Amino acid sequence: MAIHNLFVPRARLATFNVQLRIEDLNNVPPLNGLFYVKWRLQDHSGSTPRAPVVNREVRWSQAVEKSADISIAKEGVLAPCELKISIKQASEVYPHVHMRVGALTVNLSEYARLSGSSRRYFLQECRLNCTLKLSICVTQSGGPDSYDVPPLDRSMVLTDLNDMITNENSVRGGGRENSSMGNSLSSKQLSTAHNNQRPANSATSVHTNTTRSNTTETSQSRALLPIDNTNVRELAPFQRSSKKNQQIIDDVFFSPPTLPS
Repeated sequence: MAIHNLFVPRARLATFNVQLRIEDLNNVPPLNGLFYVKWRLQDHSGSTPRAPVVNREVRWSQAVEKSADISIAKEGVLAPCELKISIKQASEVYPHVHMRVGALTVNLSEYARLSGSSRRYFLQECRLNCTLKLSICVTQSGGPDSYDVPPLDRSMVLTDLNDMITNENSVRGGGRENSSMGNSLSSKQLSTAHNNQRPANSATSVHTNTTRSNTTETSQSRALLPIDNTNVRELAPFQRSSKKNQQIIDDVFFSPPTLPS
């Protein structure tokens, strides 16, 4: 039990099992030396083995499992339970020289109601712009369970690329589902509207066909009627001259000869 929890009543003290996995440190420039992580949780502390930089990454994948007592404040919210992490670099030339790469502080009380999380965290006081990946699982093993969990501080959390791809695919899948539903509904509505318009279209087509047949019959009947050319002959501008010519021809060829007296 931590020293600051010695004067906390047992009714306000909850015990949790903390499962921590220190995964890797990425975006590391190709530097010489070995990197390791030192961690501290209440009365527990430890460190990872030293590992070199390979493909701009330092990988440890070390699991840590410890218990932690967290007090419940008067407001009914879990008090902070800090996991302090420090990343250091040991020189190969000077083994006694250890340079601090960066530090990180995680409030484990924020993970009390989570089934487990794996996230990348920005390091504090870090000049290399590195991110540390941690897997954290906090489960209660004893004490009262009527409490509230403080909100998760995402200021130091970097969303993993896999999580972004998964969320994007889920959003796209939902959009595709909605679009397919919309397309099916629109096709159904179109088919229904087409079926509803069929009687009107059929009636219109019958009316159109009847009108066309009547027009054709009228034109054919008009073509069979005799044509009166009287008015046309009277209106022709060359009709008078043609009559005079016909009269001359008749007088010359068909009139009886006249004998001289």
